[in-house]
Amino acid sequence: MFYGKQTDPFYKSVAWRRLRARVLERDHHQCIDCLALKNAGVRIRVNRATVVHHIEPRELRPDLAMDENNLISLCEACHNKRHPEKGGHPGGAKQGPPRGVRIIKV
Repeated sequence: MFYGKQTDPFYKSVAWRRLRARVLERDHHQCIDCLALKNAGVRIRVNRATVVHHIEPRELRPDLAMDENNLISLCEACHNKRHPEKGGHPGGAKQGPPRGVRIIKV
């Protein structure tokens, strides 16, 4: 039985893998969001980047899919924060409302 999401063939292409490697190298394999938090004095440690994220989503801007200026390196946790709609949590569990937000059903 298949429970996972099918991988987009785009992410298996040789061109994407080469570009992804170049972006990770450019960003020194550091998560850009963690680095920004460290520079702001909020965080002590910068996580290793394992994901290359499209700033402008491919679905909205396919012309920028392979544009290095539209890509940043992120750790898994920061990438999941940028995509709460995907339920990017261990085990695929859906996230509740953000902290401090109360949902009132009418």
